[in-house]
Amino acid sequence: MALRLSFAVLVVTSFVLGLVGFGAYLPQASAFDLVYYSLQLFVLDPAPFDVDHAPLGWTLEVARFTAPAATIYALVAGLLLLFSTEIRRLRARRSRGHAVVCGTGPIAAVLTNRLRTAGRGVVQIAPTPNADRGVLHVEGDPRDPSVLRAAGVERAAVLYACESDSATNTAIALAAHALPRPRTRPLAAYGLIADPDMCAALRARRLGLTRPTGLHLDFFNPDTLAARVLLHNDPPTTADPVMVIGLGTFGRTLLLELARHWRLHAPELGPLPITVVDAAATSTVTALCARHDQLLTACDLEAIDLEPEQVSLPEVLPQPSRRVYVCYPDQDLALKVALTSPRLWGGGPGSLVVRVDHAAAFDSSLLEGLDGALRVFPVTDAAGDPALIAEDLVETLAKAAHNHYLADQRARGGRTAVNPSLVPWEELAEDKRESNRLLAEDVGRKLKEVGCALGPRVDPDLGFAFTKEEIELLAEMEHVRWVRMMMTRGWSHGPLRDDEKKTHPDIGDWSTLSAAAQEKDRDTVRNLPRILALAGFQVVRTR
Repeated sequence: MALRLSFAVLVVTSFVLGLVGFGAYLPQASAFDLVYYSLQLFVLDPAPFDVDHAPLGWTLEVARFTAPAATIYALVAGLLLLFSTEIRRLRARRSRGHAVVCGTGPIAAVLTNRLRTAGRGVVQIAPTPNADRGVLHVEGDPRDPSVLRAAGVERAAVLYACESDSATNTAIALAAHALPRPRTRPLAAYGLIADPDMCAALRARRLGLTRPTGLHLDFFNPDTLAARVLLHNDPPTTADPVMVIGLGTFGRTLLLELARHWRLHAPELGPLPITVVDAAATSTVTALCARHDQLLTACDLEAIDLEPEQVSLPEVLPQPSRRVYVCYPDQDLALKVALTSPRLWGGGPGSLVVRVDHAAAFDSSLLEGLDGALRVFPVTDAAGDPALIAEDLVETLAKAAHNHYLADQRARGGRTAVNPSLVPWEELAEDKRESNRLLAEDVGRKLKEVGCALGPRVDPDLGFAFTKEEIELLAEMEHVRWVRMMMTRGWSHGPLRDDEKKTHPDIGDWSTLSAAAQEKDRDTVRNLPRILALAGFQVVRTR
């Protein structure tokens, strides 16, 4: 804008100086001649200069240089505008280490904005260009290899498939996988899956791959990510009653995450009382409990069947809960219920949480006068975080393994003063985190060895337990994996564990291990189904 304004000022100034200058240079010329001669300055053809007249005045001296300069600028700007599309296409194709975002939906918009804010280069594959001129644009079907090549996917660091259709997003990720790329430049591809159960199933299949594919492929569900963000930032810490109103995708996901969080962090306080309100609360809760048994063990559930317009009626709801989540998919309906139900306002600051799509689309002045009780939670803004999406299933299972270890050690009276690993994941030493990640990465290989597969935890009645023979086989496999990991880190066999010298008595063949060391590996295998259950998965026999 400033450049265009400067150009306009230059043009006007040059024309005015030309009029004044020619008026003094050609005193007998008519007004039309003065205008004509001034305009000729812009096309480098000032005919009156060919006649021998008095010396040029300073105004004309300046104008005969500034006017052509304005013309040259206009020509260059026009050429750049004419070829801008081709230039941007070339820049997109030749980009390196950038992010490719496919789609124009809400998640794609939030992701693009956050990547740009972080200083990342972004190429967007979409029908129309992004309003941010810094975002390079490629038009076409992102499932088409030629379109992906035009976006520079072979040299990109990460790809986000954020179309509205989950099958399309899966196809985009697989098409990116099929493109040849240097081994030294792996691509991380993430596909948006709208259904949480389908997302869990696809993530489980990804972990089941036992051979490197040259592509870091994972899937994410916005509602699941948002629910985890909500509980991470403001978790329930006491057994005070909780209410969930509205069982859309986010409401159901939040209910499951509440159960998992409570089961992991506060089981000693007993079941968490949760009242669930929805038009079909009873049937929905029954179906959820049949598929996710942690709801029954971690929560004391009460289902109330109410239409949204009935929620605000007097004496319909039980005694107000300490924390209320209004989770209707329609954000206008959610806000209406929250603002017209005074019985929900009494839980204190931040106690009434209302699901909305975007924080920017909500007028915060509507919250004034409620003493901070009501607050909105923007699902899309919370889920569209590149760092959160990058937390793949391996990371999820690694955290679950550590959390299971914490719970087990604390039940046995373990203390941080004696065992420095008894700390939250965020405080755990990086080498310990990496050990958990490597254990998680090996799950698919172990399960395949005994004819099993990983699936979403939707059928607890199916049950699973490794046989004695399987435990023995997998325990030895786990020991071999652990030995290789330790040797890679520079450790070797020694009679005693010495962290400074990096020696450990268990580095050796399985047959040479003590009975206690072998039992430790067996426990790792026995605990595997419980660790997977914490992350929402279960082991299923395939043969």
